[in-house]
Amino acid sequence: MLDRSTVERLRGADTAGHPVVSVYLGLAPDSDQLRSITTRLKALVHPLREGTRGEDARALRQDLEGVVAMADRVGADLGRGAALFVCSAAGLAEHVSLPAPVRDRAVVDTAPYLGPLEAMLAHFHRYCAVVIDRRLASIYRFHMGALESWEVMGEEEIRKDNYGGFAGYAEQRVRARAGTVARRLFRRVATRLGELYRAGEYDLLAVGGHPANVNGLVAELAPDLPARLAGTFTIDPRTATTGEIEARCRALAEEHDREGDLRLVEELMEAAGARGRGVLGLDRVLAAANQQAIDLLLLDAGEIVPGVACPGCGWLARGGETCAACGARTRWVADLYDAAAEAARAKGGSVRYVLAETTLRHFEAGAMTRFPVASIGA
Repeated sequence: MLDRSTVERLRGADTAGHPVVSVYLGLAPDSDQLRSITTRLKALVHPLREGTRGEDARALRQDLEGVVAMADRVGADLGRGAALFVCSAAGLAEHVSLPAPVRDRAVVDTAPYLGPLEAMLAHFHRYCAVVIDRRLASIYRFHMGALESWEVMGEEEIRKDNYGGFAGYAEQRVRARAGTVARRLFRRVATRLGELYRAGEYDLLAVGGHPANVNGLVAELAPDLPARLAGTFTIDPRTATTGEIEARCRALAEEHDREGDLRLVEELMEAAGARGRGVLGLDRVLAAANQQAIDLLLLDAGEIVPGVACPGCGWLARGGETCAACGARTRWVADLYDAAAEAARAKGGSVRYVLAETTLRHFEAGAMTRFPVASIGA
């Protein structure tokens, strides 16, 4: 399953310069895609097989056959996508199940092509999901579409609150007591949520239950937590199944991410339209990366775009045997979008992969910059 340790392990694979085959495959349950995995894998690797030359050609062809041989493993994948990495010279034959769909693609390079994996890690936040009533709170981890039980917190039982008693006084006392116990639970849960957040255990918070109880908990949150509240949802804690809670969390997370994408793209368009600190399109993004100007890179790239990079100063361009900045001999890179993301991170910038359909789709990439970018220079 995809996690940061998997990506770092693949990044650190010692290939000694041997070619690595990286293949991404989208998986749509209950569709013809699952019944045609072998055919799709063959179609993806065929162009790579035709282009093999040199001393590594035989080993590469064997690795391409190894990718096709992994069809059964992919067919048993319960995720929404699969990533395959094969390099027999390095003892690498990795299958990673993915929590989101990916575009089919195959890349050969001297290192695993990790751009789509980085995209997912950056996109999927770690959620703390709480389902609460007046006496019990169930706390869950929700990440990459999967729900996992975390903690359960409860308060004492209260006798039935519709008990009348003498002139209704007993009923009033029971209801007052029930309200006191509920507020105490809300405070305890809010305190625990603050502890977990400040310990770095989650990024965003989701709260579900009957509206009165949800509002009661939200009102008790510490001052630093309301900004981390991604949203709330209505659900009956007594009858809700784990599957129903997971579905509500997934819908909430998707809506939160979509709104975040739309907001960032709108800010980017305003910055670019003002001819200030915003650039659109791959060439302008490469110029910003080459000038170390990227503050936030937004990517909505469809197809990979190969290019070149300078191993000395890091200059990126669509082509050219020598670096335009320092004159050194360039090296081939599998994907300029991925290379621009690496360059942005290396200089303290951040990267966001936009999955929602926005106006960025017309440009495939854009960046908010620390200063105006002087020229294309790519």
